[in-house]
Amino acid sequence: MKTKKYVVMGAGEVGFHLARSLSREGHDVTVIELDPAIVERIEEELEVTVVRGNGSRPKTLEQAKVGDCELFMAVSSSEEANLTAAIVAKHFGAKRTVVRASEAQEVIQERKLFEDLFGVDLLLSTALLTTTEILNEIRGHKTVAVEYLAEGKVQLRKIDVGAASPLIRQPLRDIPLPADSLVVGIFHGDTMVIPSGDDKAQAGDQVLLLGTTEVIGKAERLLASSQVELGTVVIAGGGSTARTVARSLQPFHVEVKLIEKDRSVAKQLSQEFPRFQVIHGDPSELALLKAERIDRARTFAALSAHDETNLMASLMAQELEVPQVLALVQRAETSHLWRRLQLQKVFSPRQLAYQRIREYIESDYSSNIVSLQRGAMVVERRLAEASPAAGVTLAEMKPPRGLIVGAVVRGDRVFVPSGSDRLEVGDLVILFVREEEIATVKLLFPGRERS
Repeated sequence: MKTKKYVVMGAGEVGFHLARSLSREGHDVTVIELDPAIVERIEEELEVTVVRGNGSRPKTLEQAKVGDCELFMAVSSSEEANLTAAIVAKHFGAKRTVVRASEAQEVIQERKLFEDLFGVDLLLSTALLTTTEILNEIRGHKTVAVEYLAEGKVQLRKIDVGAASPLIRQPLRDIPLPADSLVVGIFHGDTMVIPSGDDKAQAGDQVLLLGTTEVIGKAERLLASSQVELGTVVIAGGGSTARTVARSLQPFHVEVKLIEKDRSVAKQLSQEFPRFQVIHGDPSELALLKAERIDRARTFAALSAHDETNLMASLMAQELEVPQVLALVQRAETSHLWRRLQLQKVFSPRQLAYQRIREYIESDYSSNIVSLQRGAMVVERRLAEASPAAGVTLAEMKPPRGLIVGAVVRGDRVFVPSGSDRLEVGDLVILFVREEEIATVKLLFPGRERS
């Protein structure tokens, strides 16, 4: 194995696990950390080089020799420091950078801006990773990965294909997918096919499903043949994770109860979610849960900011025999203790961030679901007047089999085009293209790739 140089800025839970994992594989790892207590722990437990200092300062980064590193990972708790450090590291010659962001919306809506302006190669949000995992459990989805395109207006999901999926029994053209959704890829092992209407999938395959945010959940349930009834969902807590999960459940016909101990926060929740029932009280009190008939719920999600509250609330929900109990835990090192109490569905934001960065490294630094490593890529292009595709319908364009115009963003409107739809100057088009058809993309959609 070839030894590579990695630099990790911030040795909290994410950074510490990364440094330990990479150093154990024999790589040259440098850790930048300001807190003397954490520095002492690193020096005692890890075989890495430690640079004590502020990672957003050029002198500290020079001392860490970031110009020689394969990957610079800015994963401290300060988003501003992470971004500044990543910019300077790239200036000094770091090949790639990872930046940990605070808010999910920044990854959903501003990823391209961060990539284009600041040279960030992978932008990730612990909040987004966590809520995606929790929602998969609640909704019974088979999502493997999610990518947000067109500032969050369009989603690309990789989903598992089960034996009951209609994709196995009939060709794509015969499947009644909802409007503004489209299957743009089928994975057979390590091979990805950009499909035509005649293609089917096999059990064990994965498919790439594209759709607007409003319809993609419905399309996924159809393809995955998921018949899960959401029933009543109880969310304990009123912080950012709880709010994001509740907001994502609004389009569904589901009864949601939010339990919040702080009266002022409970009042805010009532205003934000008028359709949901908001209960002011302690979610770890068994008497309250009994009085609110929580035993009738299908899912209980303990998503407060306090591990102790989540632990007790989860145990109370188990006592009431709620079928599905989920819990948020900030300290990943205690996850095994939770599982000893038979709390299997435990989500650690920092552990999920660590796993995502490991996947990025192991995929040879592919930040997208689709990459040229599998012979295909995603490209976003803004149609200029010089584009031969402007003013032409898809039927007239006759794109080759290895090229799909997956979605069009036209002002506030987002749609998956059909053969009769005409592309216009100014449209943002999302393309799925095989490597051998990249020249065709450059011919039909001249301009700079946003891939």
